[in-house]
Amino acid sequence: MVDRWKFKRTETCDHYRIFSVRKDFYTHPCIEEPASFYVIESPDWVNIVATTAKDEILLINQFRPGVKAVRLEIPGGVIEEGESPAEAASRELLEETGYEGDPPKLICVTEPNPATHNNKCFSFLIENARLKTKERNLDEKEIIDLKLMPCSKLSSLIRAGGLQHALLQVPLLHFMQDRENKA
Repeated sequence: MVDRWKFKRTETCDHYRIFSVRKDFYTHPCIEEPASFYVIESPDWVNIVATTAKDEILLINQFRPGVKAVRLEIPGGVIEEGESPAEAASRELLEETGYEGDPPKLICVTEPNPATHNNKCFSFLIENARLKTKERNLDEKEIIDLKLMPCSKLSSLIRAGGLQHALLQVPLLHFMQDRENKA
């Protein structure tokens, strides 16, 4: 029964600086009136698990207004128009950290919240990250502190609640599992 939804139409609601909202209408044989759902339209995102030759991971601290607190995260951002996810990963790593590395390797693709969002998040591994420049190219309202941490401490950091962002935990768990499988 769940596969019997029929799309009928869309209404554009509003546009904000970083996303738009639309209202989609569907019918289903089990409900009498058409059902409406709000959808947040957003560009696709990238996350980067960047490791150094010394087996460290690059982490960033930045303020997150949604939770009104600073959060420890991996670098990431919006994929720009005309840019591939891999290009965005390299660009975001350099912009946020001043580091560059080997070509990005796709770790996983997730749907941030398919109940309300239409976008995807592409997560990449960039190995052999090294400092290219101390001059970062942060967005207008970004203030980011960089932190290097041994990769061996990631599991305990996640278990202790030190990385609470769900979209970051998924690629980090893939990364840690891949490391275990190679060992």
